[in-house]
Amino acid sequence: MSSTVNDGQHNREKTCWNCPAIDLAGKVDFRACGQSTEDHPAAGSVDSDVQVMAECKRRPELGVYDPMSITFEDCPEWVDGPYGLMLKDMRVMILGMDGYLGWTLALKLASLGYQVSGVDNFSRRAWLAERGAHTVVPIRKMTERLRVAREILGANLNFRTIDVHQEHVRLSEFIDESKPEAIVHYAECPSAPYSMIDLDHAAFVQANNVLGTLAVLFTMRDRVPETSIIKLGTMGEYGTPLTGRPLFEGLFPADAVLHWDDREWSLGGEVTPRDPASFYHVSKVQDTFNVYEACKYWWLRSYDVMQGVIYGVHTDEVAADPRLRTRLDIDEWFGTVINRFVAQAVIGYPLTVYGAGEQLRGFIALDDAMQCMVRLINSPPEPGQYSVVNQMSGYYGVMELAKTVARVASAEFGLKTRIQRLENPRVEADRHPFEPIFEKLPDEFGFEPRKTPEDVVFEMLTLLTQPDIRARIEEKRHLICPSTWWSGVRRKAETLEVIEEITYG
Repeated sequence: MSSTVNDGQHNREKTCWNCPAIDLAGKVDFRACGQSTEDHPAAGSVDSDVQVMAECKRRPELGVYDPMSITFEDCPEWVDGPYGLMLKDMRVMILGMDGYLGWTLALKLASLGYQVSGVDNFSRRAWLAERGAHTVVPIRKMTERLRVAREILGANLNFRTIDVHQEHVRLSEFIDESKPEAIVHYAECPSAPYSMIDLDHAAFVQANNVLGTLAVLFTMRDRVPETSIIKLGTMGEYGTPLTGRPLFEGLFPADAVLHWDDREWSLGGEVTPRDPASFYHVSKVQDTFNVYEACKYWWLRSYDVMQGVIYGVHTDEVAADPRLRTRLDIDEWFGTVINRFVAQAVIGYPLTVYGAGEQLRGFIALDDAMQCMVRLINSPPEPGQYSVVNQMSGYYGVMELAKTVARVASAEFGLKTRIQRLENPRVEADRHPFEPIFEKLPDEFGFEPRKTPEDVVFEMLTLLTQPDIRARIEEKRHLICPSTWWSGVRRKAETLEVIEEITYG
C-alpha cells in the first residue's frame, strides 16, 4: 500500500493544538468540552462565542495566542527529520526500556536527536530465568548498555530502575523531573502462555498490566497533561471473528451502521468489539478502555497501537556494536512465531506449527515497527483524542511463514529443515477469515514498510548461525515445544505430522 502523504512532511499541517509544548493549564475547562473534538470551538465548532487561547512553553514571546493559528511547518521548534517534522530535542520517556522493543526504540530515538529517558524493573529477565530460558542473542547489563550506547552512538539515555506497577510514586517523581513530551508504554508482560499457566500467573499479568497502566494515566493527568501516550496494544485484542467482519482500527468508521429489528443506528466512533485470546489479551482490552476513559475524563491524548507480531533482530542502531544488541527469545512462553522458526532452523529442530497452521495473523518487522513509533511520536493527537492504529505491514498464515523460513534457510544457508505439526495447546480456530484494516499508518503518517519476511529471515539467519549464538539456541532447545495448555493440563504437545518434503512455492 503506497503512502498518500509527503513522506517527510506527513505532520506539517498539524498545529500548536497538537503540540506537547502547548500550555492549556487554567485556560480551557475541558470538563465542559464533552468527549468529541467536534464539540470544541478549536476543532471547528460553529460556536464562535468561545475562543481557545494558549501559551507555548518553548516560545514565551508569543504570549497568549490562538493555538490553531500556527502549524508545525511554520514553527521554528519543528524541524525536518527522516520520519516527518520533529520537535527539536523532544523529550521522550520509554516505559520498559530494557525490553526487546524498548531498548531498540531508545537507541533509534537517541540517534535521531531525541532526549530519551526510560524505566524498567528487568522483569523480562526474571521471567526467562523462571522458565530456565535465556535470550539467544546475548544482551548486556543495563549499566554496560548505557555506557556503550554513549560511546558508540553518542546516546545519553537517562535510565531509572522503577517498577511501573508497584512504585508509582517514584515513577511520578521521575516523570515530573524529566517532563517527557511523549511517553511510550512498553512496560507490560507480553506473553499469552505466561498468563495461562495458573491462577498466580494470570493474576500477576492482569495486575501488572492493568494497574501499571492506570498508574501511568493518573500520573500524566497530574504531572504532564499535554504529553501524548503511545500505548502498546495488540491485534490479539480483536480476536479472529468467524463472521469475517473487518477488524477496523479500534473504532468504527463514521459511516458504519447497525441494522436490527427494522431499525438503524450509526456506530461511527464507537469502540469496536473485542474477543481476547488469553488472560494476557484480556489485560490489554482492559488497558484499552482505561486509556479511552482517561482521554474522555481528563483530555489526555493517546495512540493505542494494536500491534501485529513483531519479528527480527536488526536495526542500524542495535547492529552498530554486539554489545548493543536487543534480546531474542525462543522459549514457549516468550518466543514469537517467526523468531522461533528461524532459531529452530539454525539447530535442525523441526519448525513447530500448531494445529493445521492455517491461522492468519498480522506481522511487522522490528525495523518497520520502530519507524512507525517514531512517526506517531512526531504527530501527537489533539487533547482528548483517543486514536487507534493497527500496526502491521501484512498478514500471513503460520504454515506459509514456516515455508518461507525453510526456503531461505535452505537456499541461502544450506540448512535442511522439516515442519512438524503439533497439537495446538491454545483455544483458537485453525481456519478462519481475517480482514484487518491497517490504513492509518500509510495514509496519515507516511509509513511505508521497508522489510519483507524474506529480508528479515535472512538477517536473522546471518546472526543466529554465528557459532556462539547457535550454541545458545542448542542449549535451550528443550524449551521450544509447548507444554502450557489453555485447558490447564500439563504435558508436552504431541506430534500430528512431520512434513519432510516441503513445497516452497
